[in-house]
Amino acid sequence: MPLSVLGIACSPRRSGNTARLLLEAKETIMGEGQTLELIYLSDLKINPCQGCNACSISGVCVIKDDVPKLQEKLISADRIIIAAPIFMMGVNAQTKILIDRMQVLWARKYVLNLPLINSFKSERRGLFLSAAGTKKPDVFKCAERSIQTFFHMLEIKYDQACLYSGVDRAGEIMDHPTALEDVRKAAQALLLR
Repeated sequence: MPLSVLGIACSPRRSGNTARLLLEAKETIMGEGQTLELIYLSDLKINPCQGCNACSISGVCVIKDDVPKLQEKLISADRIIIAAPIFMMGVNAQTKILIDRMQVLWARKYVLNLPLINSFKSERRGLFLSAAGTKKPDVFKCAERSIQTFFHMLEIKYDQACLYSGVDRAGEIMDHPTALEDVRKAAQALLLR
């Protein structure tokens, strides 16, 4: 049975390094006979969370934008790949807005005690792809924690991460000695049941 694989490109640069990593994962997944739905956050209308707490009462967000459709995709996917660059030692703004807007799902799960995922669904797993311009040893620490928390709330097992520091200019990831092969292997592993 085919897996539902969702890839989210979170960079504002469509031809950026993390988008390229995600495209490599997509090619690998398609080569394994699966499909991957690719979403560019820059194509969606997503407003930041207003902190109004309406979702804790109703389980519904009051903001009218593209997030509800994205939430449905995140809930129904068997595998999720988040590709997000590092800005200022954390995930970029587009990724952070995406994570913050999942507050409604958090409220449904933890405040209203409503199930997010069908109990018959097999284990869901996720992969994090990222690149950062700086080479500081802890450059991915905050971002990885954010993605792990995001996945945990969505009942997605954090499979692994492919993280590359010292990669800044668009396309520079193509010159990295192991990145593309690392991502191919991670994408193949993600498909294992």
